[in-house]
Amino acid sequence: MSVTIQGLFQLHFGAFSRSRGLSLDQQKAGFCLQGCRTQSMGQHLRFCPQGHVREVVDNSCRHRCCQRCNAYQRQQWLQRWSNRLLPCPHHHVIFTVPHELLDLWRFNRAFFASCLFQAASQALRELMADPKYCGGRVGLLAALHTWSQTLAAHVHLHVLVTAGGLCETSGRWLEATKECLLPRKVLMIVFRGKLRSLLLQALAGDQLTLPPGTSHNRWVGELNRLGRVPWNVKVFGRYQHARGVANYLARYMRGGPIGDHRLLKTNGEQVLFRYRVPNQRTGDRSGQAVMALESAEFLRRYLEHVPPKGLQTVRGYGLYSGNQHSRLSEAFEALGRQRPSPEQDQLDLASWLAEIGLSADAQCCPVCGCKLEIHHQYQRPWRKLARSPPPPSVQVDFERLILA
Repeated sequence: MSVTIQGLFQLHFGAFSRSRGLSLDQQKAGFCLQGCRTQSMGQHLRFCPQGHVREVVDNSCRHRCCQRCNAYQRQQWLQRWSNRLLPCPHHHVIFTVPHELLDLWRFNRAFFASCLFQAASQALRELMADPKYCGGRVGLLAALHTWSQTLAAHVHLHVLVTAGGLCETSGRWLEATKECLLPRKVLMIVFRGKLRSLLLQALAGDQLTLPPGTSHNRWVGELNRLGRVPWNVKVFGRYQHARGVANYLARYMRGGPIGDHRLLKTNGEQVLFRYRVPNQRTGDRSGQAVMALESAEFLRRYLEHVPPKGLQTVRGYGLYSGNQHSRLSEAFEALGRQRPSPEQDQLDLASWLAEIGLSADAQCCPVCGCKLEIHHQYQRPWRKLARSPPPPSVQVDFERLILA
């Protein structure tokens, strides 16, 4: 039998949650991942309006970390952004947070993420606004990742950057002056200075929760020391089409840090999974290795990457900001292209199902072809303080409804 994330949570999450102090977000994620499309999520009735078919179906959890519930949402996001990305070359930039700051990140996830987004976006926009490098307003699409291939904490930001920008005065499109977009060392120094400044200001204003056993002076000293060492910032060569990088970002936007396809086996005590390693012959990360983790350690690493409620892990800046629709249209015109209409942002469900080899007939009555309707959809259990089923006054006798 194949190993799945849901199966691992069903086997081990109960004992794991009783022995660990988990946040409410992590408790909710574990509850959803083990109960998705089971009776613990509640049920609903699907029926044909003509009375041909009636069936009881278990509810999905729709949690952002559940890979079973997010395939269509990822494709919808990719469809919308594919129509917003400008028809020009793009660069892929990665900003990595030093591992010395991971403890500070663990206790201030949402605030730390906002600082990271702010530092990276400001560094790129300010440098690209310099005529030495471009002199225009660029478009940025940034996505936060917090894990490595082994699920260890590795906080980094992927940014898709246009290889040019819109001139603020003339409205012309200005190409980037350098083939490499920006000097890596210059970008690293500016980004390092901005993130350190934001964190030092937060420390001075008591806006950060300090990890146990550490002091204010300890983190000030650590940030000052990190200001004298190189940080990991990568600037990749230009891509003629940005959809490839956007597709890469979409895979990790929802669905959790690891998929079922990477799980190999479990013996009840350990979990074995594949991860990428550098290939000694080609130099890229196309090699494969196998890691074995204790089941409890696997769940701990997985749940560490559950984002806090309300944290937006993908954000647009510059021309790709949500309030720059008019500027984005000007940029399309400056590049000699017509911006796609909003109607093209919608992903047709039937077409998408056909692309992945499924049929849309599953949503229709096999007798008359009418779309099946949903009756008695309950709110999800985690929205209540108790985990009990709905009170008797609103319970539904599904057997009676089916046989009626």
